[in-house]
Amino acid sequence: MYLRQESYDAKYPKVRVIKEQKNFGLQQYVLYDPLETIIEQSSQYPKYQQIFLLEDQRFQFFYFEITKDVEVTITYQDVQKLIAQKIAQINQTSKEAFLFSVIDEVKVNGKPQKFLVGKKGEISCRVTLVYLNRTTLLSFNDVYGDVFNQKQITILPKHFYTVEYLKKHLKISSCLLLSIEEMLTEVIQIEDGKYHKIESINLGINTLMQMYKDNGITKYRYKDAEEIEENPYAKGLVVKTLQFYAKLLCKRLEEMGMGGTTVFLISPIIQNIHFMEIFNETYTQRFTSYIVPLHIPDNIETYGKQRELDDIDALIYLNTFQLVKKEGLGL
Repeated sequence: MYLRQESYDAKYPKVRVIKEQKNFGLQQYVLYDPLETIIEQSSQYPKYQQIFLLEDQRFQFFYFEITKDVEVTITYQDVQKLIAQKIAQINQTSKEAFLFSVIDEVKVNGKPQKFLVGKKGEISCRVTLVYLNRTTLLSFNDVYGDVFNQKQITILPKHFYTVEYLKKHLKISSCLLLSIEEMLTEVIQIEDGKYHKIESINLGINTLMQMYKDNGITKYRYKDAEEIEENPYAKGLVVKTLQFYAKLLCKRLEEMGMGGTTVFLISPIIQNIHFMEIFNETYTQRFTSYIVPLHIPDNIETYGKQRELDDIDALIYLNTFQLVKKEGLGL
């Protein structure tokens, strides 16, 4: 198995790769190549399962509710027919390509159920249809022909299973998922468990590092909190730098209409105590809400190694994909 997790930036592409081999476990490395090159490289290993966790901005998400009084037990074919009807309707206006569907929030006669097939009575559920943008699809098809005919290839939004984890395990249905990466910050607005809006901000970790450099405090980027506390002058510069960065980030969120709800933050920067304190304080003052650093959950298998915080999306996927494959469309 190869799992490739994209950190998209047109100028500085980056892909984290996790490789699973039977006798060696999980190996990990980073490639700095554009997606087209990564796809081409993947074709050299046709016997491996190829999983691509791509930036969420490459996808579109459609949702619809099913409420129906069913007298005859629902079959798999019934479910497929309902989904096909909605896909045909969406395809009249969308140029993107249907990728997969998920059925959740299933209720039968008002009672929550895990599966839809085999049930009858008053049913209700929500269907999520995920589409891949045409440009990305063509990049895969250039290498694989019709990529949808390649059973060894799985293409997913990078944060999709993290959003599902927040919803199902932490009971969080509305929030901002903020991913501060090297070059960019990706912002995903979740409302009622749905992708509502996806944006990116040109304020990544490298922007903050440049601010440290401009203020002559680069070395304090790598100091722990206790060492910074011992130098009041340096601490003052660090605090001012972090405040400036946090205010810029909050201002951009406000301009995009994406503040005002709890933020779950994915980034190695959450290990910076001063940053978390200042960002939380700045965000709370502006939006009267707060920041929650998203660490790797204790119940997530890390496969015998201490993983970096950048790995959280891949780890959540690896821990859940067997269950998802088993349940499929909520069958």
